[in-house]
Parts: sequence; structure tokens; C-alpha cells
Amino acid sequence: MAIRCNVEVLDLELRIPDTTMLELPSCIFLCGSLRSLSVHCNKILTAPSLVSSTNLQYLKLTNVTIDEGFGKWISCSCKCIKELHLEHVEVENITMESSSLESFSFVFPSYCGLCHLNISCEKLEDIHIEWRFASTSSRSFRVFAPNLKYLKWIGNLLNNQNLGKLMCLEKAEIFLKHGVDNNDFSNVLEVLCSVCRAKVLILSGEMTKALLREGPVSTPFADISYLGMHIESLDDDIVPAMVSLLRGMPNLKTLYIKSDPSLFIHKPEACGFNKEFWKSQNLAFIDQLKEATIELSNGNNELELGRYMLEDAKNLKEMVLLYSPQQSTHIRVVNESKMNSVATARVVFQEKQRK
Repeated sequence: MAIRCNVEVLDLELRIPDTTMLELPSCIFLCGSLRSLSVHCNKILTAPSLVSSTNLQYLKLTNVTIDEGFGKWISCSCKCIKELHLEHVEVENITMESSSLESFSFVFPSYCGLCHLNISCEKLEDIHIEWRFASTSSRSFRVFAPNLKYLKWIGNLLNNQNLGKLMCLEKAEIFLKHGVDNNDFSNVLEVLCSVCRAKVLILSGEMTKALLREGPVSTPFADISYLGMHIESLDDDIVPAMVSLLRGMPNLKTLYIKSDPSLFIHKPEACGFNKEFWKSQNLAFIDQLKEATIELSNGNNELELGRYMLEDAKNLKEMVLLYSPQQSTHIRVVNESKMNSVATARVVFQEKQRK
């Protein structure tokens, strides 16, 4: 009935308890008016016939199981597709080749069975990957997307990955952890080299710590104007890696440090790096910095970094400090640094809400 009414947007949420496989009727894909299709069915979804051509521009599959035939069908029959989103989709391998695709996401927050993900899409601008697994063996991730602008990758670092040179990248969010059989992070620099042309870079603390194991960062990040770091706290063992990273960002204008210390793991206070240490590093970004947001956590390292920027960043316009009630004494210390500031920066204090 929907097809006969020349439907443009079709959202199917199906409960089919008596069968294990679902084949959508061919009239859906042959419908000339259909532009958007969403399917949620908790079943094995069989790929449409390769001979069928569709005008679909948007396709979303949720909680289904598919095979490699689906990727072949999209590559061969979906010549108009612009957005493809796979959420909680069980599949062993994905090979995606498309001359029209602009946005692709594979989101599976828990461990999944995906082994190989290959994307080759010249017009692709946006990729969102959440891919977690217990072992990196026999897994690979390869991308050819020369016009990619936005990359968000959450999950595990692989031993076999190739993102290529992303020359048009504007924003990259990289939140990777090592797997059980990948503790050395030996290829973390390879990932960062691929995203070094981004203007906005957001990293997890584990990625930053990996740089410390790799040694000094020689990759230039001259195009990055915004750096975000999502860490548990600015521990003493992460500061040298952070210095190495900042040294390659001479044009950094915005720095955002989000701290999320674990309530269940007691850590010694991080207090080994004061503002004099930061001054001694002669970091070039300090003359370009305009905005900074720092969430205070365990110890004084974040506070000392904030004091350094407040006193030495001559173009700083605003600094936001987020503190817990027991850190209220830090306000006086920061205000003293503000009096010694070379800039007339606005300082905003925000008390963190209890979780």
C-alpha cells in the first residue's frame, strides 16, 4: 500500500518470530519515488537482486544480520545513495565501493564479529566507526576517501589499517584502545599521520599516552587550530606526550582538556609539572592561543598548565576552568595568575555538577 502511494520515506520495524530470514519485496527497491529506507527487524536480511536498481538516497539497517552480498548490491545497484548507516548489524566483511556515497557509519558499541572493513568512495565526506573486538588478529580497516572531511573512530586499534592521506579532513575524533594482543600501539603514529591535516583534532588519553611510548612526535600538525583531549586526568606520565604533541601545533588557537577521573581507582596526585616547567618548553602555540577550557581533576597539573597559559598567552581571550567543590581554593591561585597576565583574558569558573 505504501509503494502504491508513491512513498518517499519508509521506516520498517518488524517482528517476525516464525522465520529466521527476511527478504524484502522487490517492489520496495523498484519504487521510483522511494528515497529513504530504514529497516529494524532482528533477523537475517537477504540482499536484494543485483539486477534491481533503486533510487534510494538514504539507507539505515538496525539489528539485522547481513552478508557480503549487501555491500555488492549497494555498490552495483544504489547509484544515487548518499547516506548509509549500519547500527548493531552483524556482518563478517564489508566492502563498500560507491561513486555517490557521502556519509557512512558502522556503529556496534559492544564486541562484534566484523573482520574486514574496506571503504572506497571518492565522494565520501563523513565516516563514523564504532568497532570493538577482543582480538586484532585477522582484522583490517582500509579507506580510500580523498574528499573525507569528518572522521570519528571509536574502538580498538588494529594491526592492519590504512586510512590513506586525508588531505581534505576538517575534523577527526580518535578514541582508540589497544586490544589484548596489541599492547605496544606500534602503529598509532600511522593513524595520526593520516589525520594530521585536520583543523580540529580530538584524542583520547590512551592515544596520547601511546605517543609517549613511541617517542617524540615528528609529524607536523601545522593545520590544527583546535585540540581536544578526553582524559582521566593530566597524570605525570601523560604530560611529556602532551608536550610533544603541542610542539607540533604552532597554530593552535583553542585547547580543550576534559578530565573524567575514575571514582573507583585511587591514583597518586599528579603534581610533577608546574608552570615553570611549561614556560621552559618554549612552545610556539602559546602566542596563537585564544581560548582554553580545562577541567580540573586529580592533582595540580591541570591548574599549573592553566596558570602558564593565563600568564604567557598574550592573545588569550577566554579561559574556562571547571572545578569540583573541594577545589574552590584554586580560584584564588588562578586570580593571582590573572593579575600577572600579559593579556586581558576573561576567566570563567564553573563548578562541576556531582554525578
